[in-house]
Amino acid sequence: MKKILLSTMVVASLFAANNNSDVQKEINTLKAQLTKLQKQVNENKNLSLSNMKKVNPIAANNHLYWSYDIRTAFDFIDYKLTNGDKRTNNVLSNRVILKAFNKPAPNLLARLTLEANSIFGMNGDTNATTAQYNNSNWVANETPDDLNLRVKEAFFAYFMDNNNMMFSAGRRPADEGFPANLRDGDAPNSPIAHLVNMEFDGFSFSIFNGEFAKLSDKFSDWGTWLKFCAGRGLSPNTGKFSPYPYSKGKKHYMDFGGFIFVPYDDGQYSVWTENIWATHVVGYENNTSKSLTDLGNYYGFNGIFKANGIGDGISDFLDNTIAFASFAYTKTSPYGQKEMQGSTKDKVGHSFWIGADMPADEDGNNRFGFNFVHGTKYFRPMDYGEDTLIGSIAATRGNAYEAYYIKQLQPHLTVNLRGTYIKYDYTGSNGFAGYTSKPVKVEDDSNAVKHAMDIRAYIRYSF
Repeated sequence: MKKILLSTMVVASLFAANNNSDVQKEINTLKAQLTKLQKQVNENKNLSLSNMKKVNPIAANNHLYWSYDIRTAFDFIDYKLTNGDKRTNNVLSNRVILKAFNKPAPNLLARLTLEANSIFGMNGDTNATTAQYNNSNWVANETPDDLNLRVKEAFFAYFMDNNNMMFSAGRRPADEGFPANLRDGDAPNSPIAHLVNMEFDGFSFSIFNGEFAKLSDKFSDWGTWLKFCAGRGLSPNTGKFSPYPYSKGKKHYMDFGGFIFVPYDDGQYSVWTENIWATHVVGYENNTSKSLTDLGNYYGFNGIFKANGIGDGISDFLDNTIAFASFAYTKTSPYGQKEMQGSTKDKVGHSFWIGADMPADEDGNNRFGFNFVHGTKYFRPMDYGEDTLIGSIAATRGNAYEAYYIKQLQPHLTVNLRGTYIKYDYTGSNGFAGYTSKPVKVEDDSNAVKHAMDIRAYIRYSF
């Protein structure tokens, strides 16, 4: 602005001068003024930079940076049973997410996310069997229910060896991983959503590219990294007011662990793999059981190929397209004569998930995409944090089809329209590992859901 004003003064003085001598005097005077002003500007700039260097570390180290996300959604859900009956509803819900971030040192950071996910008005679910699970630790924030603000994630990450290794502990963001994040335009969490999509408390340890590069220079180009995870899904205890407070009791811990291994990721094309194991997985033993009990062990594998842009310079559309193909495998192994998925024997299932997320305009602010999932009879991932109100498309025993469109009204304000259709071949897609996940051909069960539909629209403010 000062340069513009001074230039204006020069032009004005030139027009106002009566002769060349006067013009030259004015020019010399203005040059002196410019030199003086420039010196003052430089002094102020250096002082400002000096102050910033002093203030920024203080602000970064001693403050929490907050962001928030407000979403109001409408879902029309429709179920058709094999006996011809229908179940429909329209659900209005509000979701509020508060996020805090702090980095007190270059190698240490902490994150906190609080969430309230509520249905408009009073929640009408008073069924003793179903209502008790609405706020369970696994799905507390994914289930629209009340206005209570709950901890969705709270963890720290400590980086070592020049940021080539990381240790983390706390409540981790194990839902809305890739590719489930695409339908809402969010950054992906870990792990991969095809196999695991639920909240959990645990630990993780990561080894990044730098450590692998010590083994071979090739790893530097491949972008190889490895992450170990472990957690606890059920902690048996006798409670505070028992004769022996918080002692174990007769039940078992439900523990799980696994690792994510990325053999190749060059920023455009990548291959991710995931392996998980769980012990003492809980479920109902039969249709008369009143409580969950441990039934057996669990193993799951997920491999996914992702293209963050197709080709190189073929078109702007392909450059900004994300495409993927995912394969998942699960195996349940019951203890003794206990049943998992309706059988005392090991049962194996698998699933395919393909999809794409594409730009709907030149800037890429608006997006549209599709998902297709096919799951077999005994496929059962850890997808208790269900990705739609009608159930998890990732856990479908049958075929799931989905299309969505995300439009940015202006920065920080978006609208979303999504349609999900699930056609079930077998029952039990969303059940626990025991009796409720027993697969039965849909046509052989008169009360089974033959197909389900969810049409969702929301408006969302995120800052």
